[in-house]
Amino acid sequence: MRRIIREYYVRVIPVVADEKTLKLIGVVRRGNLLYISSTRTEFTARDIMDEPKIVARPSDDARELADRLIETDEWYAPVVDDAGKLLGLVGLENIIGYVVNHEPEKLMKPVEEFMERNVVYVEPTTPVYKVWQVMMSKRFAALPVVSEGKLIGVIAEHDLIVRGFARPDFESPSGIRRGPLVRELMSTPPVTVLPTVPLLSAARLIVERYIGRVYVVDDDESLLGVVDRSDIVRAWLTAR
Repeated sequence: MRRIIREYYVRVIPVVADEKTLKLIGVVRRGNLLYISSTRTEFTARDIMDEPKIVARPSDDARELADRLIETDEWYAPVVDDAGKLLGLVGLENIIGYVVNHEPEKLMKPVEEFMERNVVYVEPTTPVYKVWQVMMSKRFAALPVVSEGKLIGVIAEHDLIVRGFARPDFESPSGIRRGPLVRELMSTPPVTVLPTVPLLSAARLIVERYIGRVYVVDDDESLLGVVDRSDIVRAWLTAR
C-alpha cells in the first residue's frame, strides 16, 4: 500500500473481499498509513481499513452526493452496484472537474469570499513529530509552512509517508524523539492564488495539479487564507 501511495499519489484505496466478486468491504485512507511504522511489513489492508461513511450508486444525483460528502466531512465515496461490487471511486475533485468543464459560471466570485482565514501553519524549524500530531488530531492532510509571515512551502501526509515518518518512528523508551525538521521534508514551491481571482482559478489548479487545496497570498507572499476542495464544492452547491 505504501508503494501505491508513493507512486500513484492516491488518497484512498478501496478494499474488496476478493478479486472475483470485487465486493467492497472497506477503504484505506492515506492518513491511516501514518499510524504504521516504515519498518513494519506484516500488516494487511484489513488491519487499518475503515468502513466508508458514504457508498454511492452510479445513478445517484451528483449534487445530492456532493452535499452528502460535505455534510459528513468526507472526501471520497466508493461506487458500487446493487450486489456491492466495486465499480469505481468518486471524490470531491471529480465533482470540481465537472463544474470547471460544464458550469464554470458558478465559480466566478472572488476567492476571498470563500477562503478560510484562520489557517493553522508550521514553521520550517518545527519538528516533524509535531506536524504528525496536528494532522492526526485535526484531520489535516497538509499544513502550510510559513517563515517570517511568508508562505514558503507545504508539508503533507504524502511527504511523511514517502519518508517513512509514522507514529512509531517518533516514539522511544525515553520519550518522543525530535526527529527531522519540516524544512527537510516540505514541498516547494506552494501553489497559491491572489484573493481577488475568481474561485474558478483555484478550482482549475486543484484539478490540474491534483492537490487538495490552494493557499491565498498577497503580492508579498504573506499567507492570507486557504481554499480547499470542500470550499469549492460548497460554493457550487450554493451558487445561484
